[in-house]
Amino acid sequence: MGTCWNCVTQVTLEGEQTHCDNCGEIIFYHCNSCKQKFEVIDKKSKNKLEECKLCGYFKCPHCKICYHSCKRFEWQKEILRILRVEIPINNFPKLPTLANKIVDYLESQKISIDRKSCAERGVPISYAKSRIKSLLLKFEGFRVKDTDDRDAFLKRFKEITDKEIGTKLTVTQSREKGSYGQEYRDAFNLAVCFGKFEIKKIKKDEKEYDVFIRCEKGICKYLAKDDLIINSCPKCKKIFSKNDTYCNICPPEKKGKNKGQSIKLKERSNNKDTCQMYRGSFK
Repeated sequence: MGTCWNCVTQVTLEGEQTHCDNCGEIIFYHCNSCKQKFEVIDKKSKNKLEECKLCGYFKCPHCKICYHSCKRFEWQKEILRILRVEIPINNFPKLPTLANKIVDYLESQKISIDRKSCAERGVPISYAKSRIKSLLLKFEGFRVKDTDDRDAFLKRFKEITDKEIGTKLTVTQSREKGSYGQEYRDAFNLAVCFGKFEIKKIKKDEKEYDVFIRCEKGICKYLAKDDLIINSCPKCKKIFSKNDTYCNICPPEKKGKNKGQSIKLKERSNNKDTCQMYRGSFK
């Protein structure tokens, strides 16, 4: 995840993806710590580098550091401080290594990155960098369970955007009884990106929750909603025109039922973020 510094596009690499779909180049970075340049492909194994589960940055292959402000370093310092009270570091020089191993374990158990919100409109980063794209693809009917699934979401979106300007709504008051209201939460956050709602955070009984206020402020300047679906070869990963059907680079299939036939292209979503705000700008 992060920025393609070749074309300055915000991308999220799914699975083993290592190339930017916008310019076709391998994603590379300059390390936050040692400042050396590295590609997201390991030169020996040819696999994608590991991402830190705490901050989401790739771990530099030169110095193994992800991001200088990552919580893992704060945790290491605090764990070492606690251990040193009972275990003198002079007698146990491997104590810092043990603290690092504890942090590694905690990182392995963490399943999500800390919540941050868009500095422009307050949309959670989980939506801005992931969920919003899924919702836009649903609009286009791409890989939905069925037409009913797409129609139900479109109905929710129309229902809330038909409200009068100034109307204040929450997910809790909008959802049907007995449901979690996920479709409404999806619709509200997408509508914020489209400028149909704005988010205001309210505190009540020591809990914070979102109030969505109907407005008309125009589509967010960071929203990139065009060309979400691309044509790609499943073998060489090259991107082709939407009008192409077969790969003209790879040799024909050598075995199986399609032996002798050209490799058929497959549609997939691109790895360009629908939110082009720099990740470091999320708060």
